[in-house]
Amino acid sequence: MNAIDWSSLAFYVFVATAVGVAVYHAVAGYYHLRYYRLRRDEPETWKCQPRRFLTTALHRNSMLAGTANLTLGGVLTGILIYAIDQGLPTMLYYDVSEYGWAYTLASVPLLFVLNDASAYYIHRALHFRPLYRSIHKYHHRFVATSPYVAAALHPVELLWLQAASLLPIFILPLHPAVVASVLIYILVFNIIDHSGVRLVSSLPWQGPSMYHDDHHAHFHVNFGQHLTIWDRLHGTLRREGRAYGDSVFGGRGVAEPEAGAAQGFVKY
Repeated sequence: MNAIDWSSLAFYVFVATAVGVAVYHAVAGYYHLRYYRLRRDEPETWKCQPRRFLTTALHRNSMLAGTANLTLGGVLTGILIYAIDQGLPTMLYYDVSEYGWAYTLASVPLLFVLNDASAYYIHRALHFRPLYRSIHKYHHRFVATSPYVAAALHPVELLWLQAASLLPIFILPLHPAVVASVLIYILVFNIIDHSGVRLVSSLPWQGPSMYHDDHHAHFHVNFGQHLTIWDRLHGTLRREGRAYGDSVFGGRGVAEPEAGAAQGFVKY
């Protein structure tokens, strides 16, 4: 067994952590400054939930928790990169000619869809009553979303999502640039989707920010990360004529006449 090269390990951990934390604060900071600072007095013109703002304590908590999680994720990613550098077997390839440009480019949407599907099913599993109450409800304290809320997760949830996002490198031939670009894209748009700002993407596959904001406002519905296809496929997309709330589990809500029996429901 080779001795640990501490300088290389420290370098990989530092770079992986610095990139994640820098992207998080750059994107979240931009939306926070542009809207929550400069346009705070006109929320009806831009905010998904104009009457709801995080308290100062919750805002600070989201920043600290998000930074801690991105740091944890960066450390683990750096360790993984070091292990790969030391010979851990994966399906990564480094020369595009090995699989060709056609496959390399096609692997970008393939990896994106795989990550999006795994995020949906993990997220939906986290909305089963025991897991929701013990793990995922930590994230749902932030009923009114804001940019820093994107990474304010229970550490166990972060580990599950990170493991799922990195699993494909052991299953599919992937170029490191493809993996890095998809993971950065996911982080950036998760921040945008949690921004609490009414935004519509010019990218046809990317759902509007209201799609995920509705998940926070109505709890057990709209489990998808970027694509709405999984919610449409499983009937968990928010619908008119249904009522939702913190104690209305299942993803399909309840018919409005029945909703009065459910505590904490939010009507259309």
